[in-house]
Amino acid sequence: MSIRSPGQRPLFTPLSTTLSHSSFIPSPEEQITIENRISEVRCTITSVDDEIQRLQLKLEEFKEYRNHLHLTLKSHQAPLSLIRRLPPEILSEIFLFAAAGSSIRWPSRRDDSDMPWLLGKICSYWRTVSLSLPELWSDIHLDHKFFPGAPPSSKTEEFLRLCLDRSRNERLTFSVDTRNPGSFVRPVILTLLSHSERWKDASFDADLLSTYHGDLVLAKHKVPNLRRVHFGLSPLDSVPSLTPLDAFEDAPQLCEVSVIGIVHPCHFLRVSWSQITHFTSKGSTFREGEFTQIMQQMTNLVAFSTEGERILEVASSQPVLLPHLTKLTIINKGSYISKTSQFLTVPQLQDLSIHAITPFIAEQTLSMLTRSSCAPDRLSFRASLDQDALWDENRGVVWLLGALPSLRYLHLTVLRSAEHIVPRLANRNQASLPAAILPNLETFVLEDRFCVSAAELTAVLSSRIRKFNNGVWGPGPEDERTGLRSINLRLSRPAAPKFPELDLLKTIAENHGVDIVIESS
Repeated sequence: MSIRSPGQRPLFTPLSTTLSHSSFIPSPEEQITIENRISEVRCTITSVDDEIQRLQLKLEEFKEYRNHLHLTLKSHQAPLSLIRRLPPEILSEIFLFAAAGSSIRWPSRRDDSDMPWLLGKICSYWRTVSLSLPELWSDIHLDHKFFPGAPPSSKTEEFLRLCLDRSRNERLTFSVDTRNPGSFVRPVILTLLSHSERWKDASFDADLLSTYHGDLVLAKHKVPNLRRVHFGLSPLDSVPSLTPLDAFEDAPQLCEVSVIGIVHPCHFLRVSWSQITHFTSKGSTFREGEFTQIMQQMTNLVAFSTEGERILEVASSQPVLLPHLTKLTIINKGSYISKTSQFLTVPQLQDLSIHAITPFIAEQTLSMLTRSSCAPDRLSFRASLDQDALWDENRGVVWLLGALPSLRYLHLTVLRSAEHIVPRLANRNQASLPAAILPNLETFVLEDRFCVSAAELTAVLSSRIRKFNNGVWGPGPEDERTGLRSINLRLSRPAAPKFPELDLLKTIAENHGVDIVIESS
């Protein structure tokens, strides 16, 4: 029986209504007729199933054939591809753009999907171009920690030599992160030292860094292109080295220094501090009077970041004038934030960032700002989030904001801002009420970890939107102060928060062209 053609397919009429009725019992003759019909339908179903299987096999054959045709098409189109016509100069620029910000890492990932390895896997032309670009091979990160299965030192050295050869005469950016005995990583250090004339950015994170002083001295007077150096020590180096590291004392282009966990930094590292413009220090221990001593030498400092420092100064120490400092970051306990502020005068400060580990004490920071007569336009402040000190800390934040009328960007991370801080930002039309602080504020980022109500936020922030005025809130008709241009709220509280009041703020902001993001959790 053929079922491929619709005209040849058997059609079975349904049972009559009488036969289908549940109370009907067929006679012997009718039973034979029904059984014959059942047999015919089953046979037809089998034929249909066979045909479906045949067609599915045929469909798979066609799919496979189509894939073959597609691959053939692609292979024929490839020689005509425009990318093949790109001259190596243009392709080189594309490669450099694609690899910007990436570094070559060791041990490398097994899939080799990182730049620049990926570029060499496409075709021989791409591989040739990538190998011709020394810039792609000049940023090297060596993670040389000892762990089971780690590549042997010889493999690391072999990898490093490969990168150094391919980078040719390009300036080198490299980092060595090791927790191994000195003898294990020493060949790597010596290999890098043989190219010290090319060093641009050198980073060393190691245990017992003093064991490498004898090797690093080989770089003395041989780092003409070095612009940045970083040293990170472990707790094993809590005892200061008796021999100072003076390998970088003669580095004419050195302008950035970063240190972590250094005891007695002035003694440990000998550099020409007067030429340093960027200084980062984390977890270092300054001897009594050493903090002001090192600051006094950095007369050209532009950016200073200090985190977790233990600063000891005698009461008679005077504030150090840093005439060019524009960016200051302090992450520390509240008492040490005060210590840091007490000994700095920064008349050109533009960007201030404070992260209080323990409750913030505002007095010395306010004194620094007053003494400096500076006009910062950016402030990032993270409170300690200590609920026991909530009222005093938020009051200090208000004092700090009141001393910074020049701010255009403000990022606050606090608790219960709607109760203590936000009301001071409100624009009110009544002349008898105090003027809003931060008259030039354009961008406001608020992370409130305990936001109880958003009603105050809605009223206050909408009042800071230019040309919005509901008669009570908002600027007056002649108020030319800058309005908010961007609002970013990240709100949370112990219970799952819902802030329907913020729908009004969002509508107002969107209607007045203000970028607004609201997150709550």
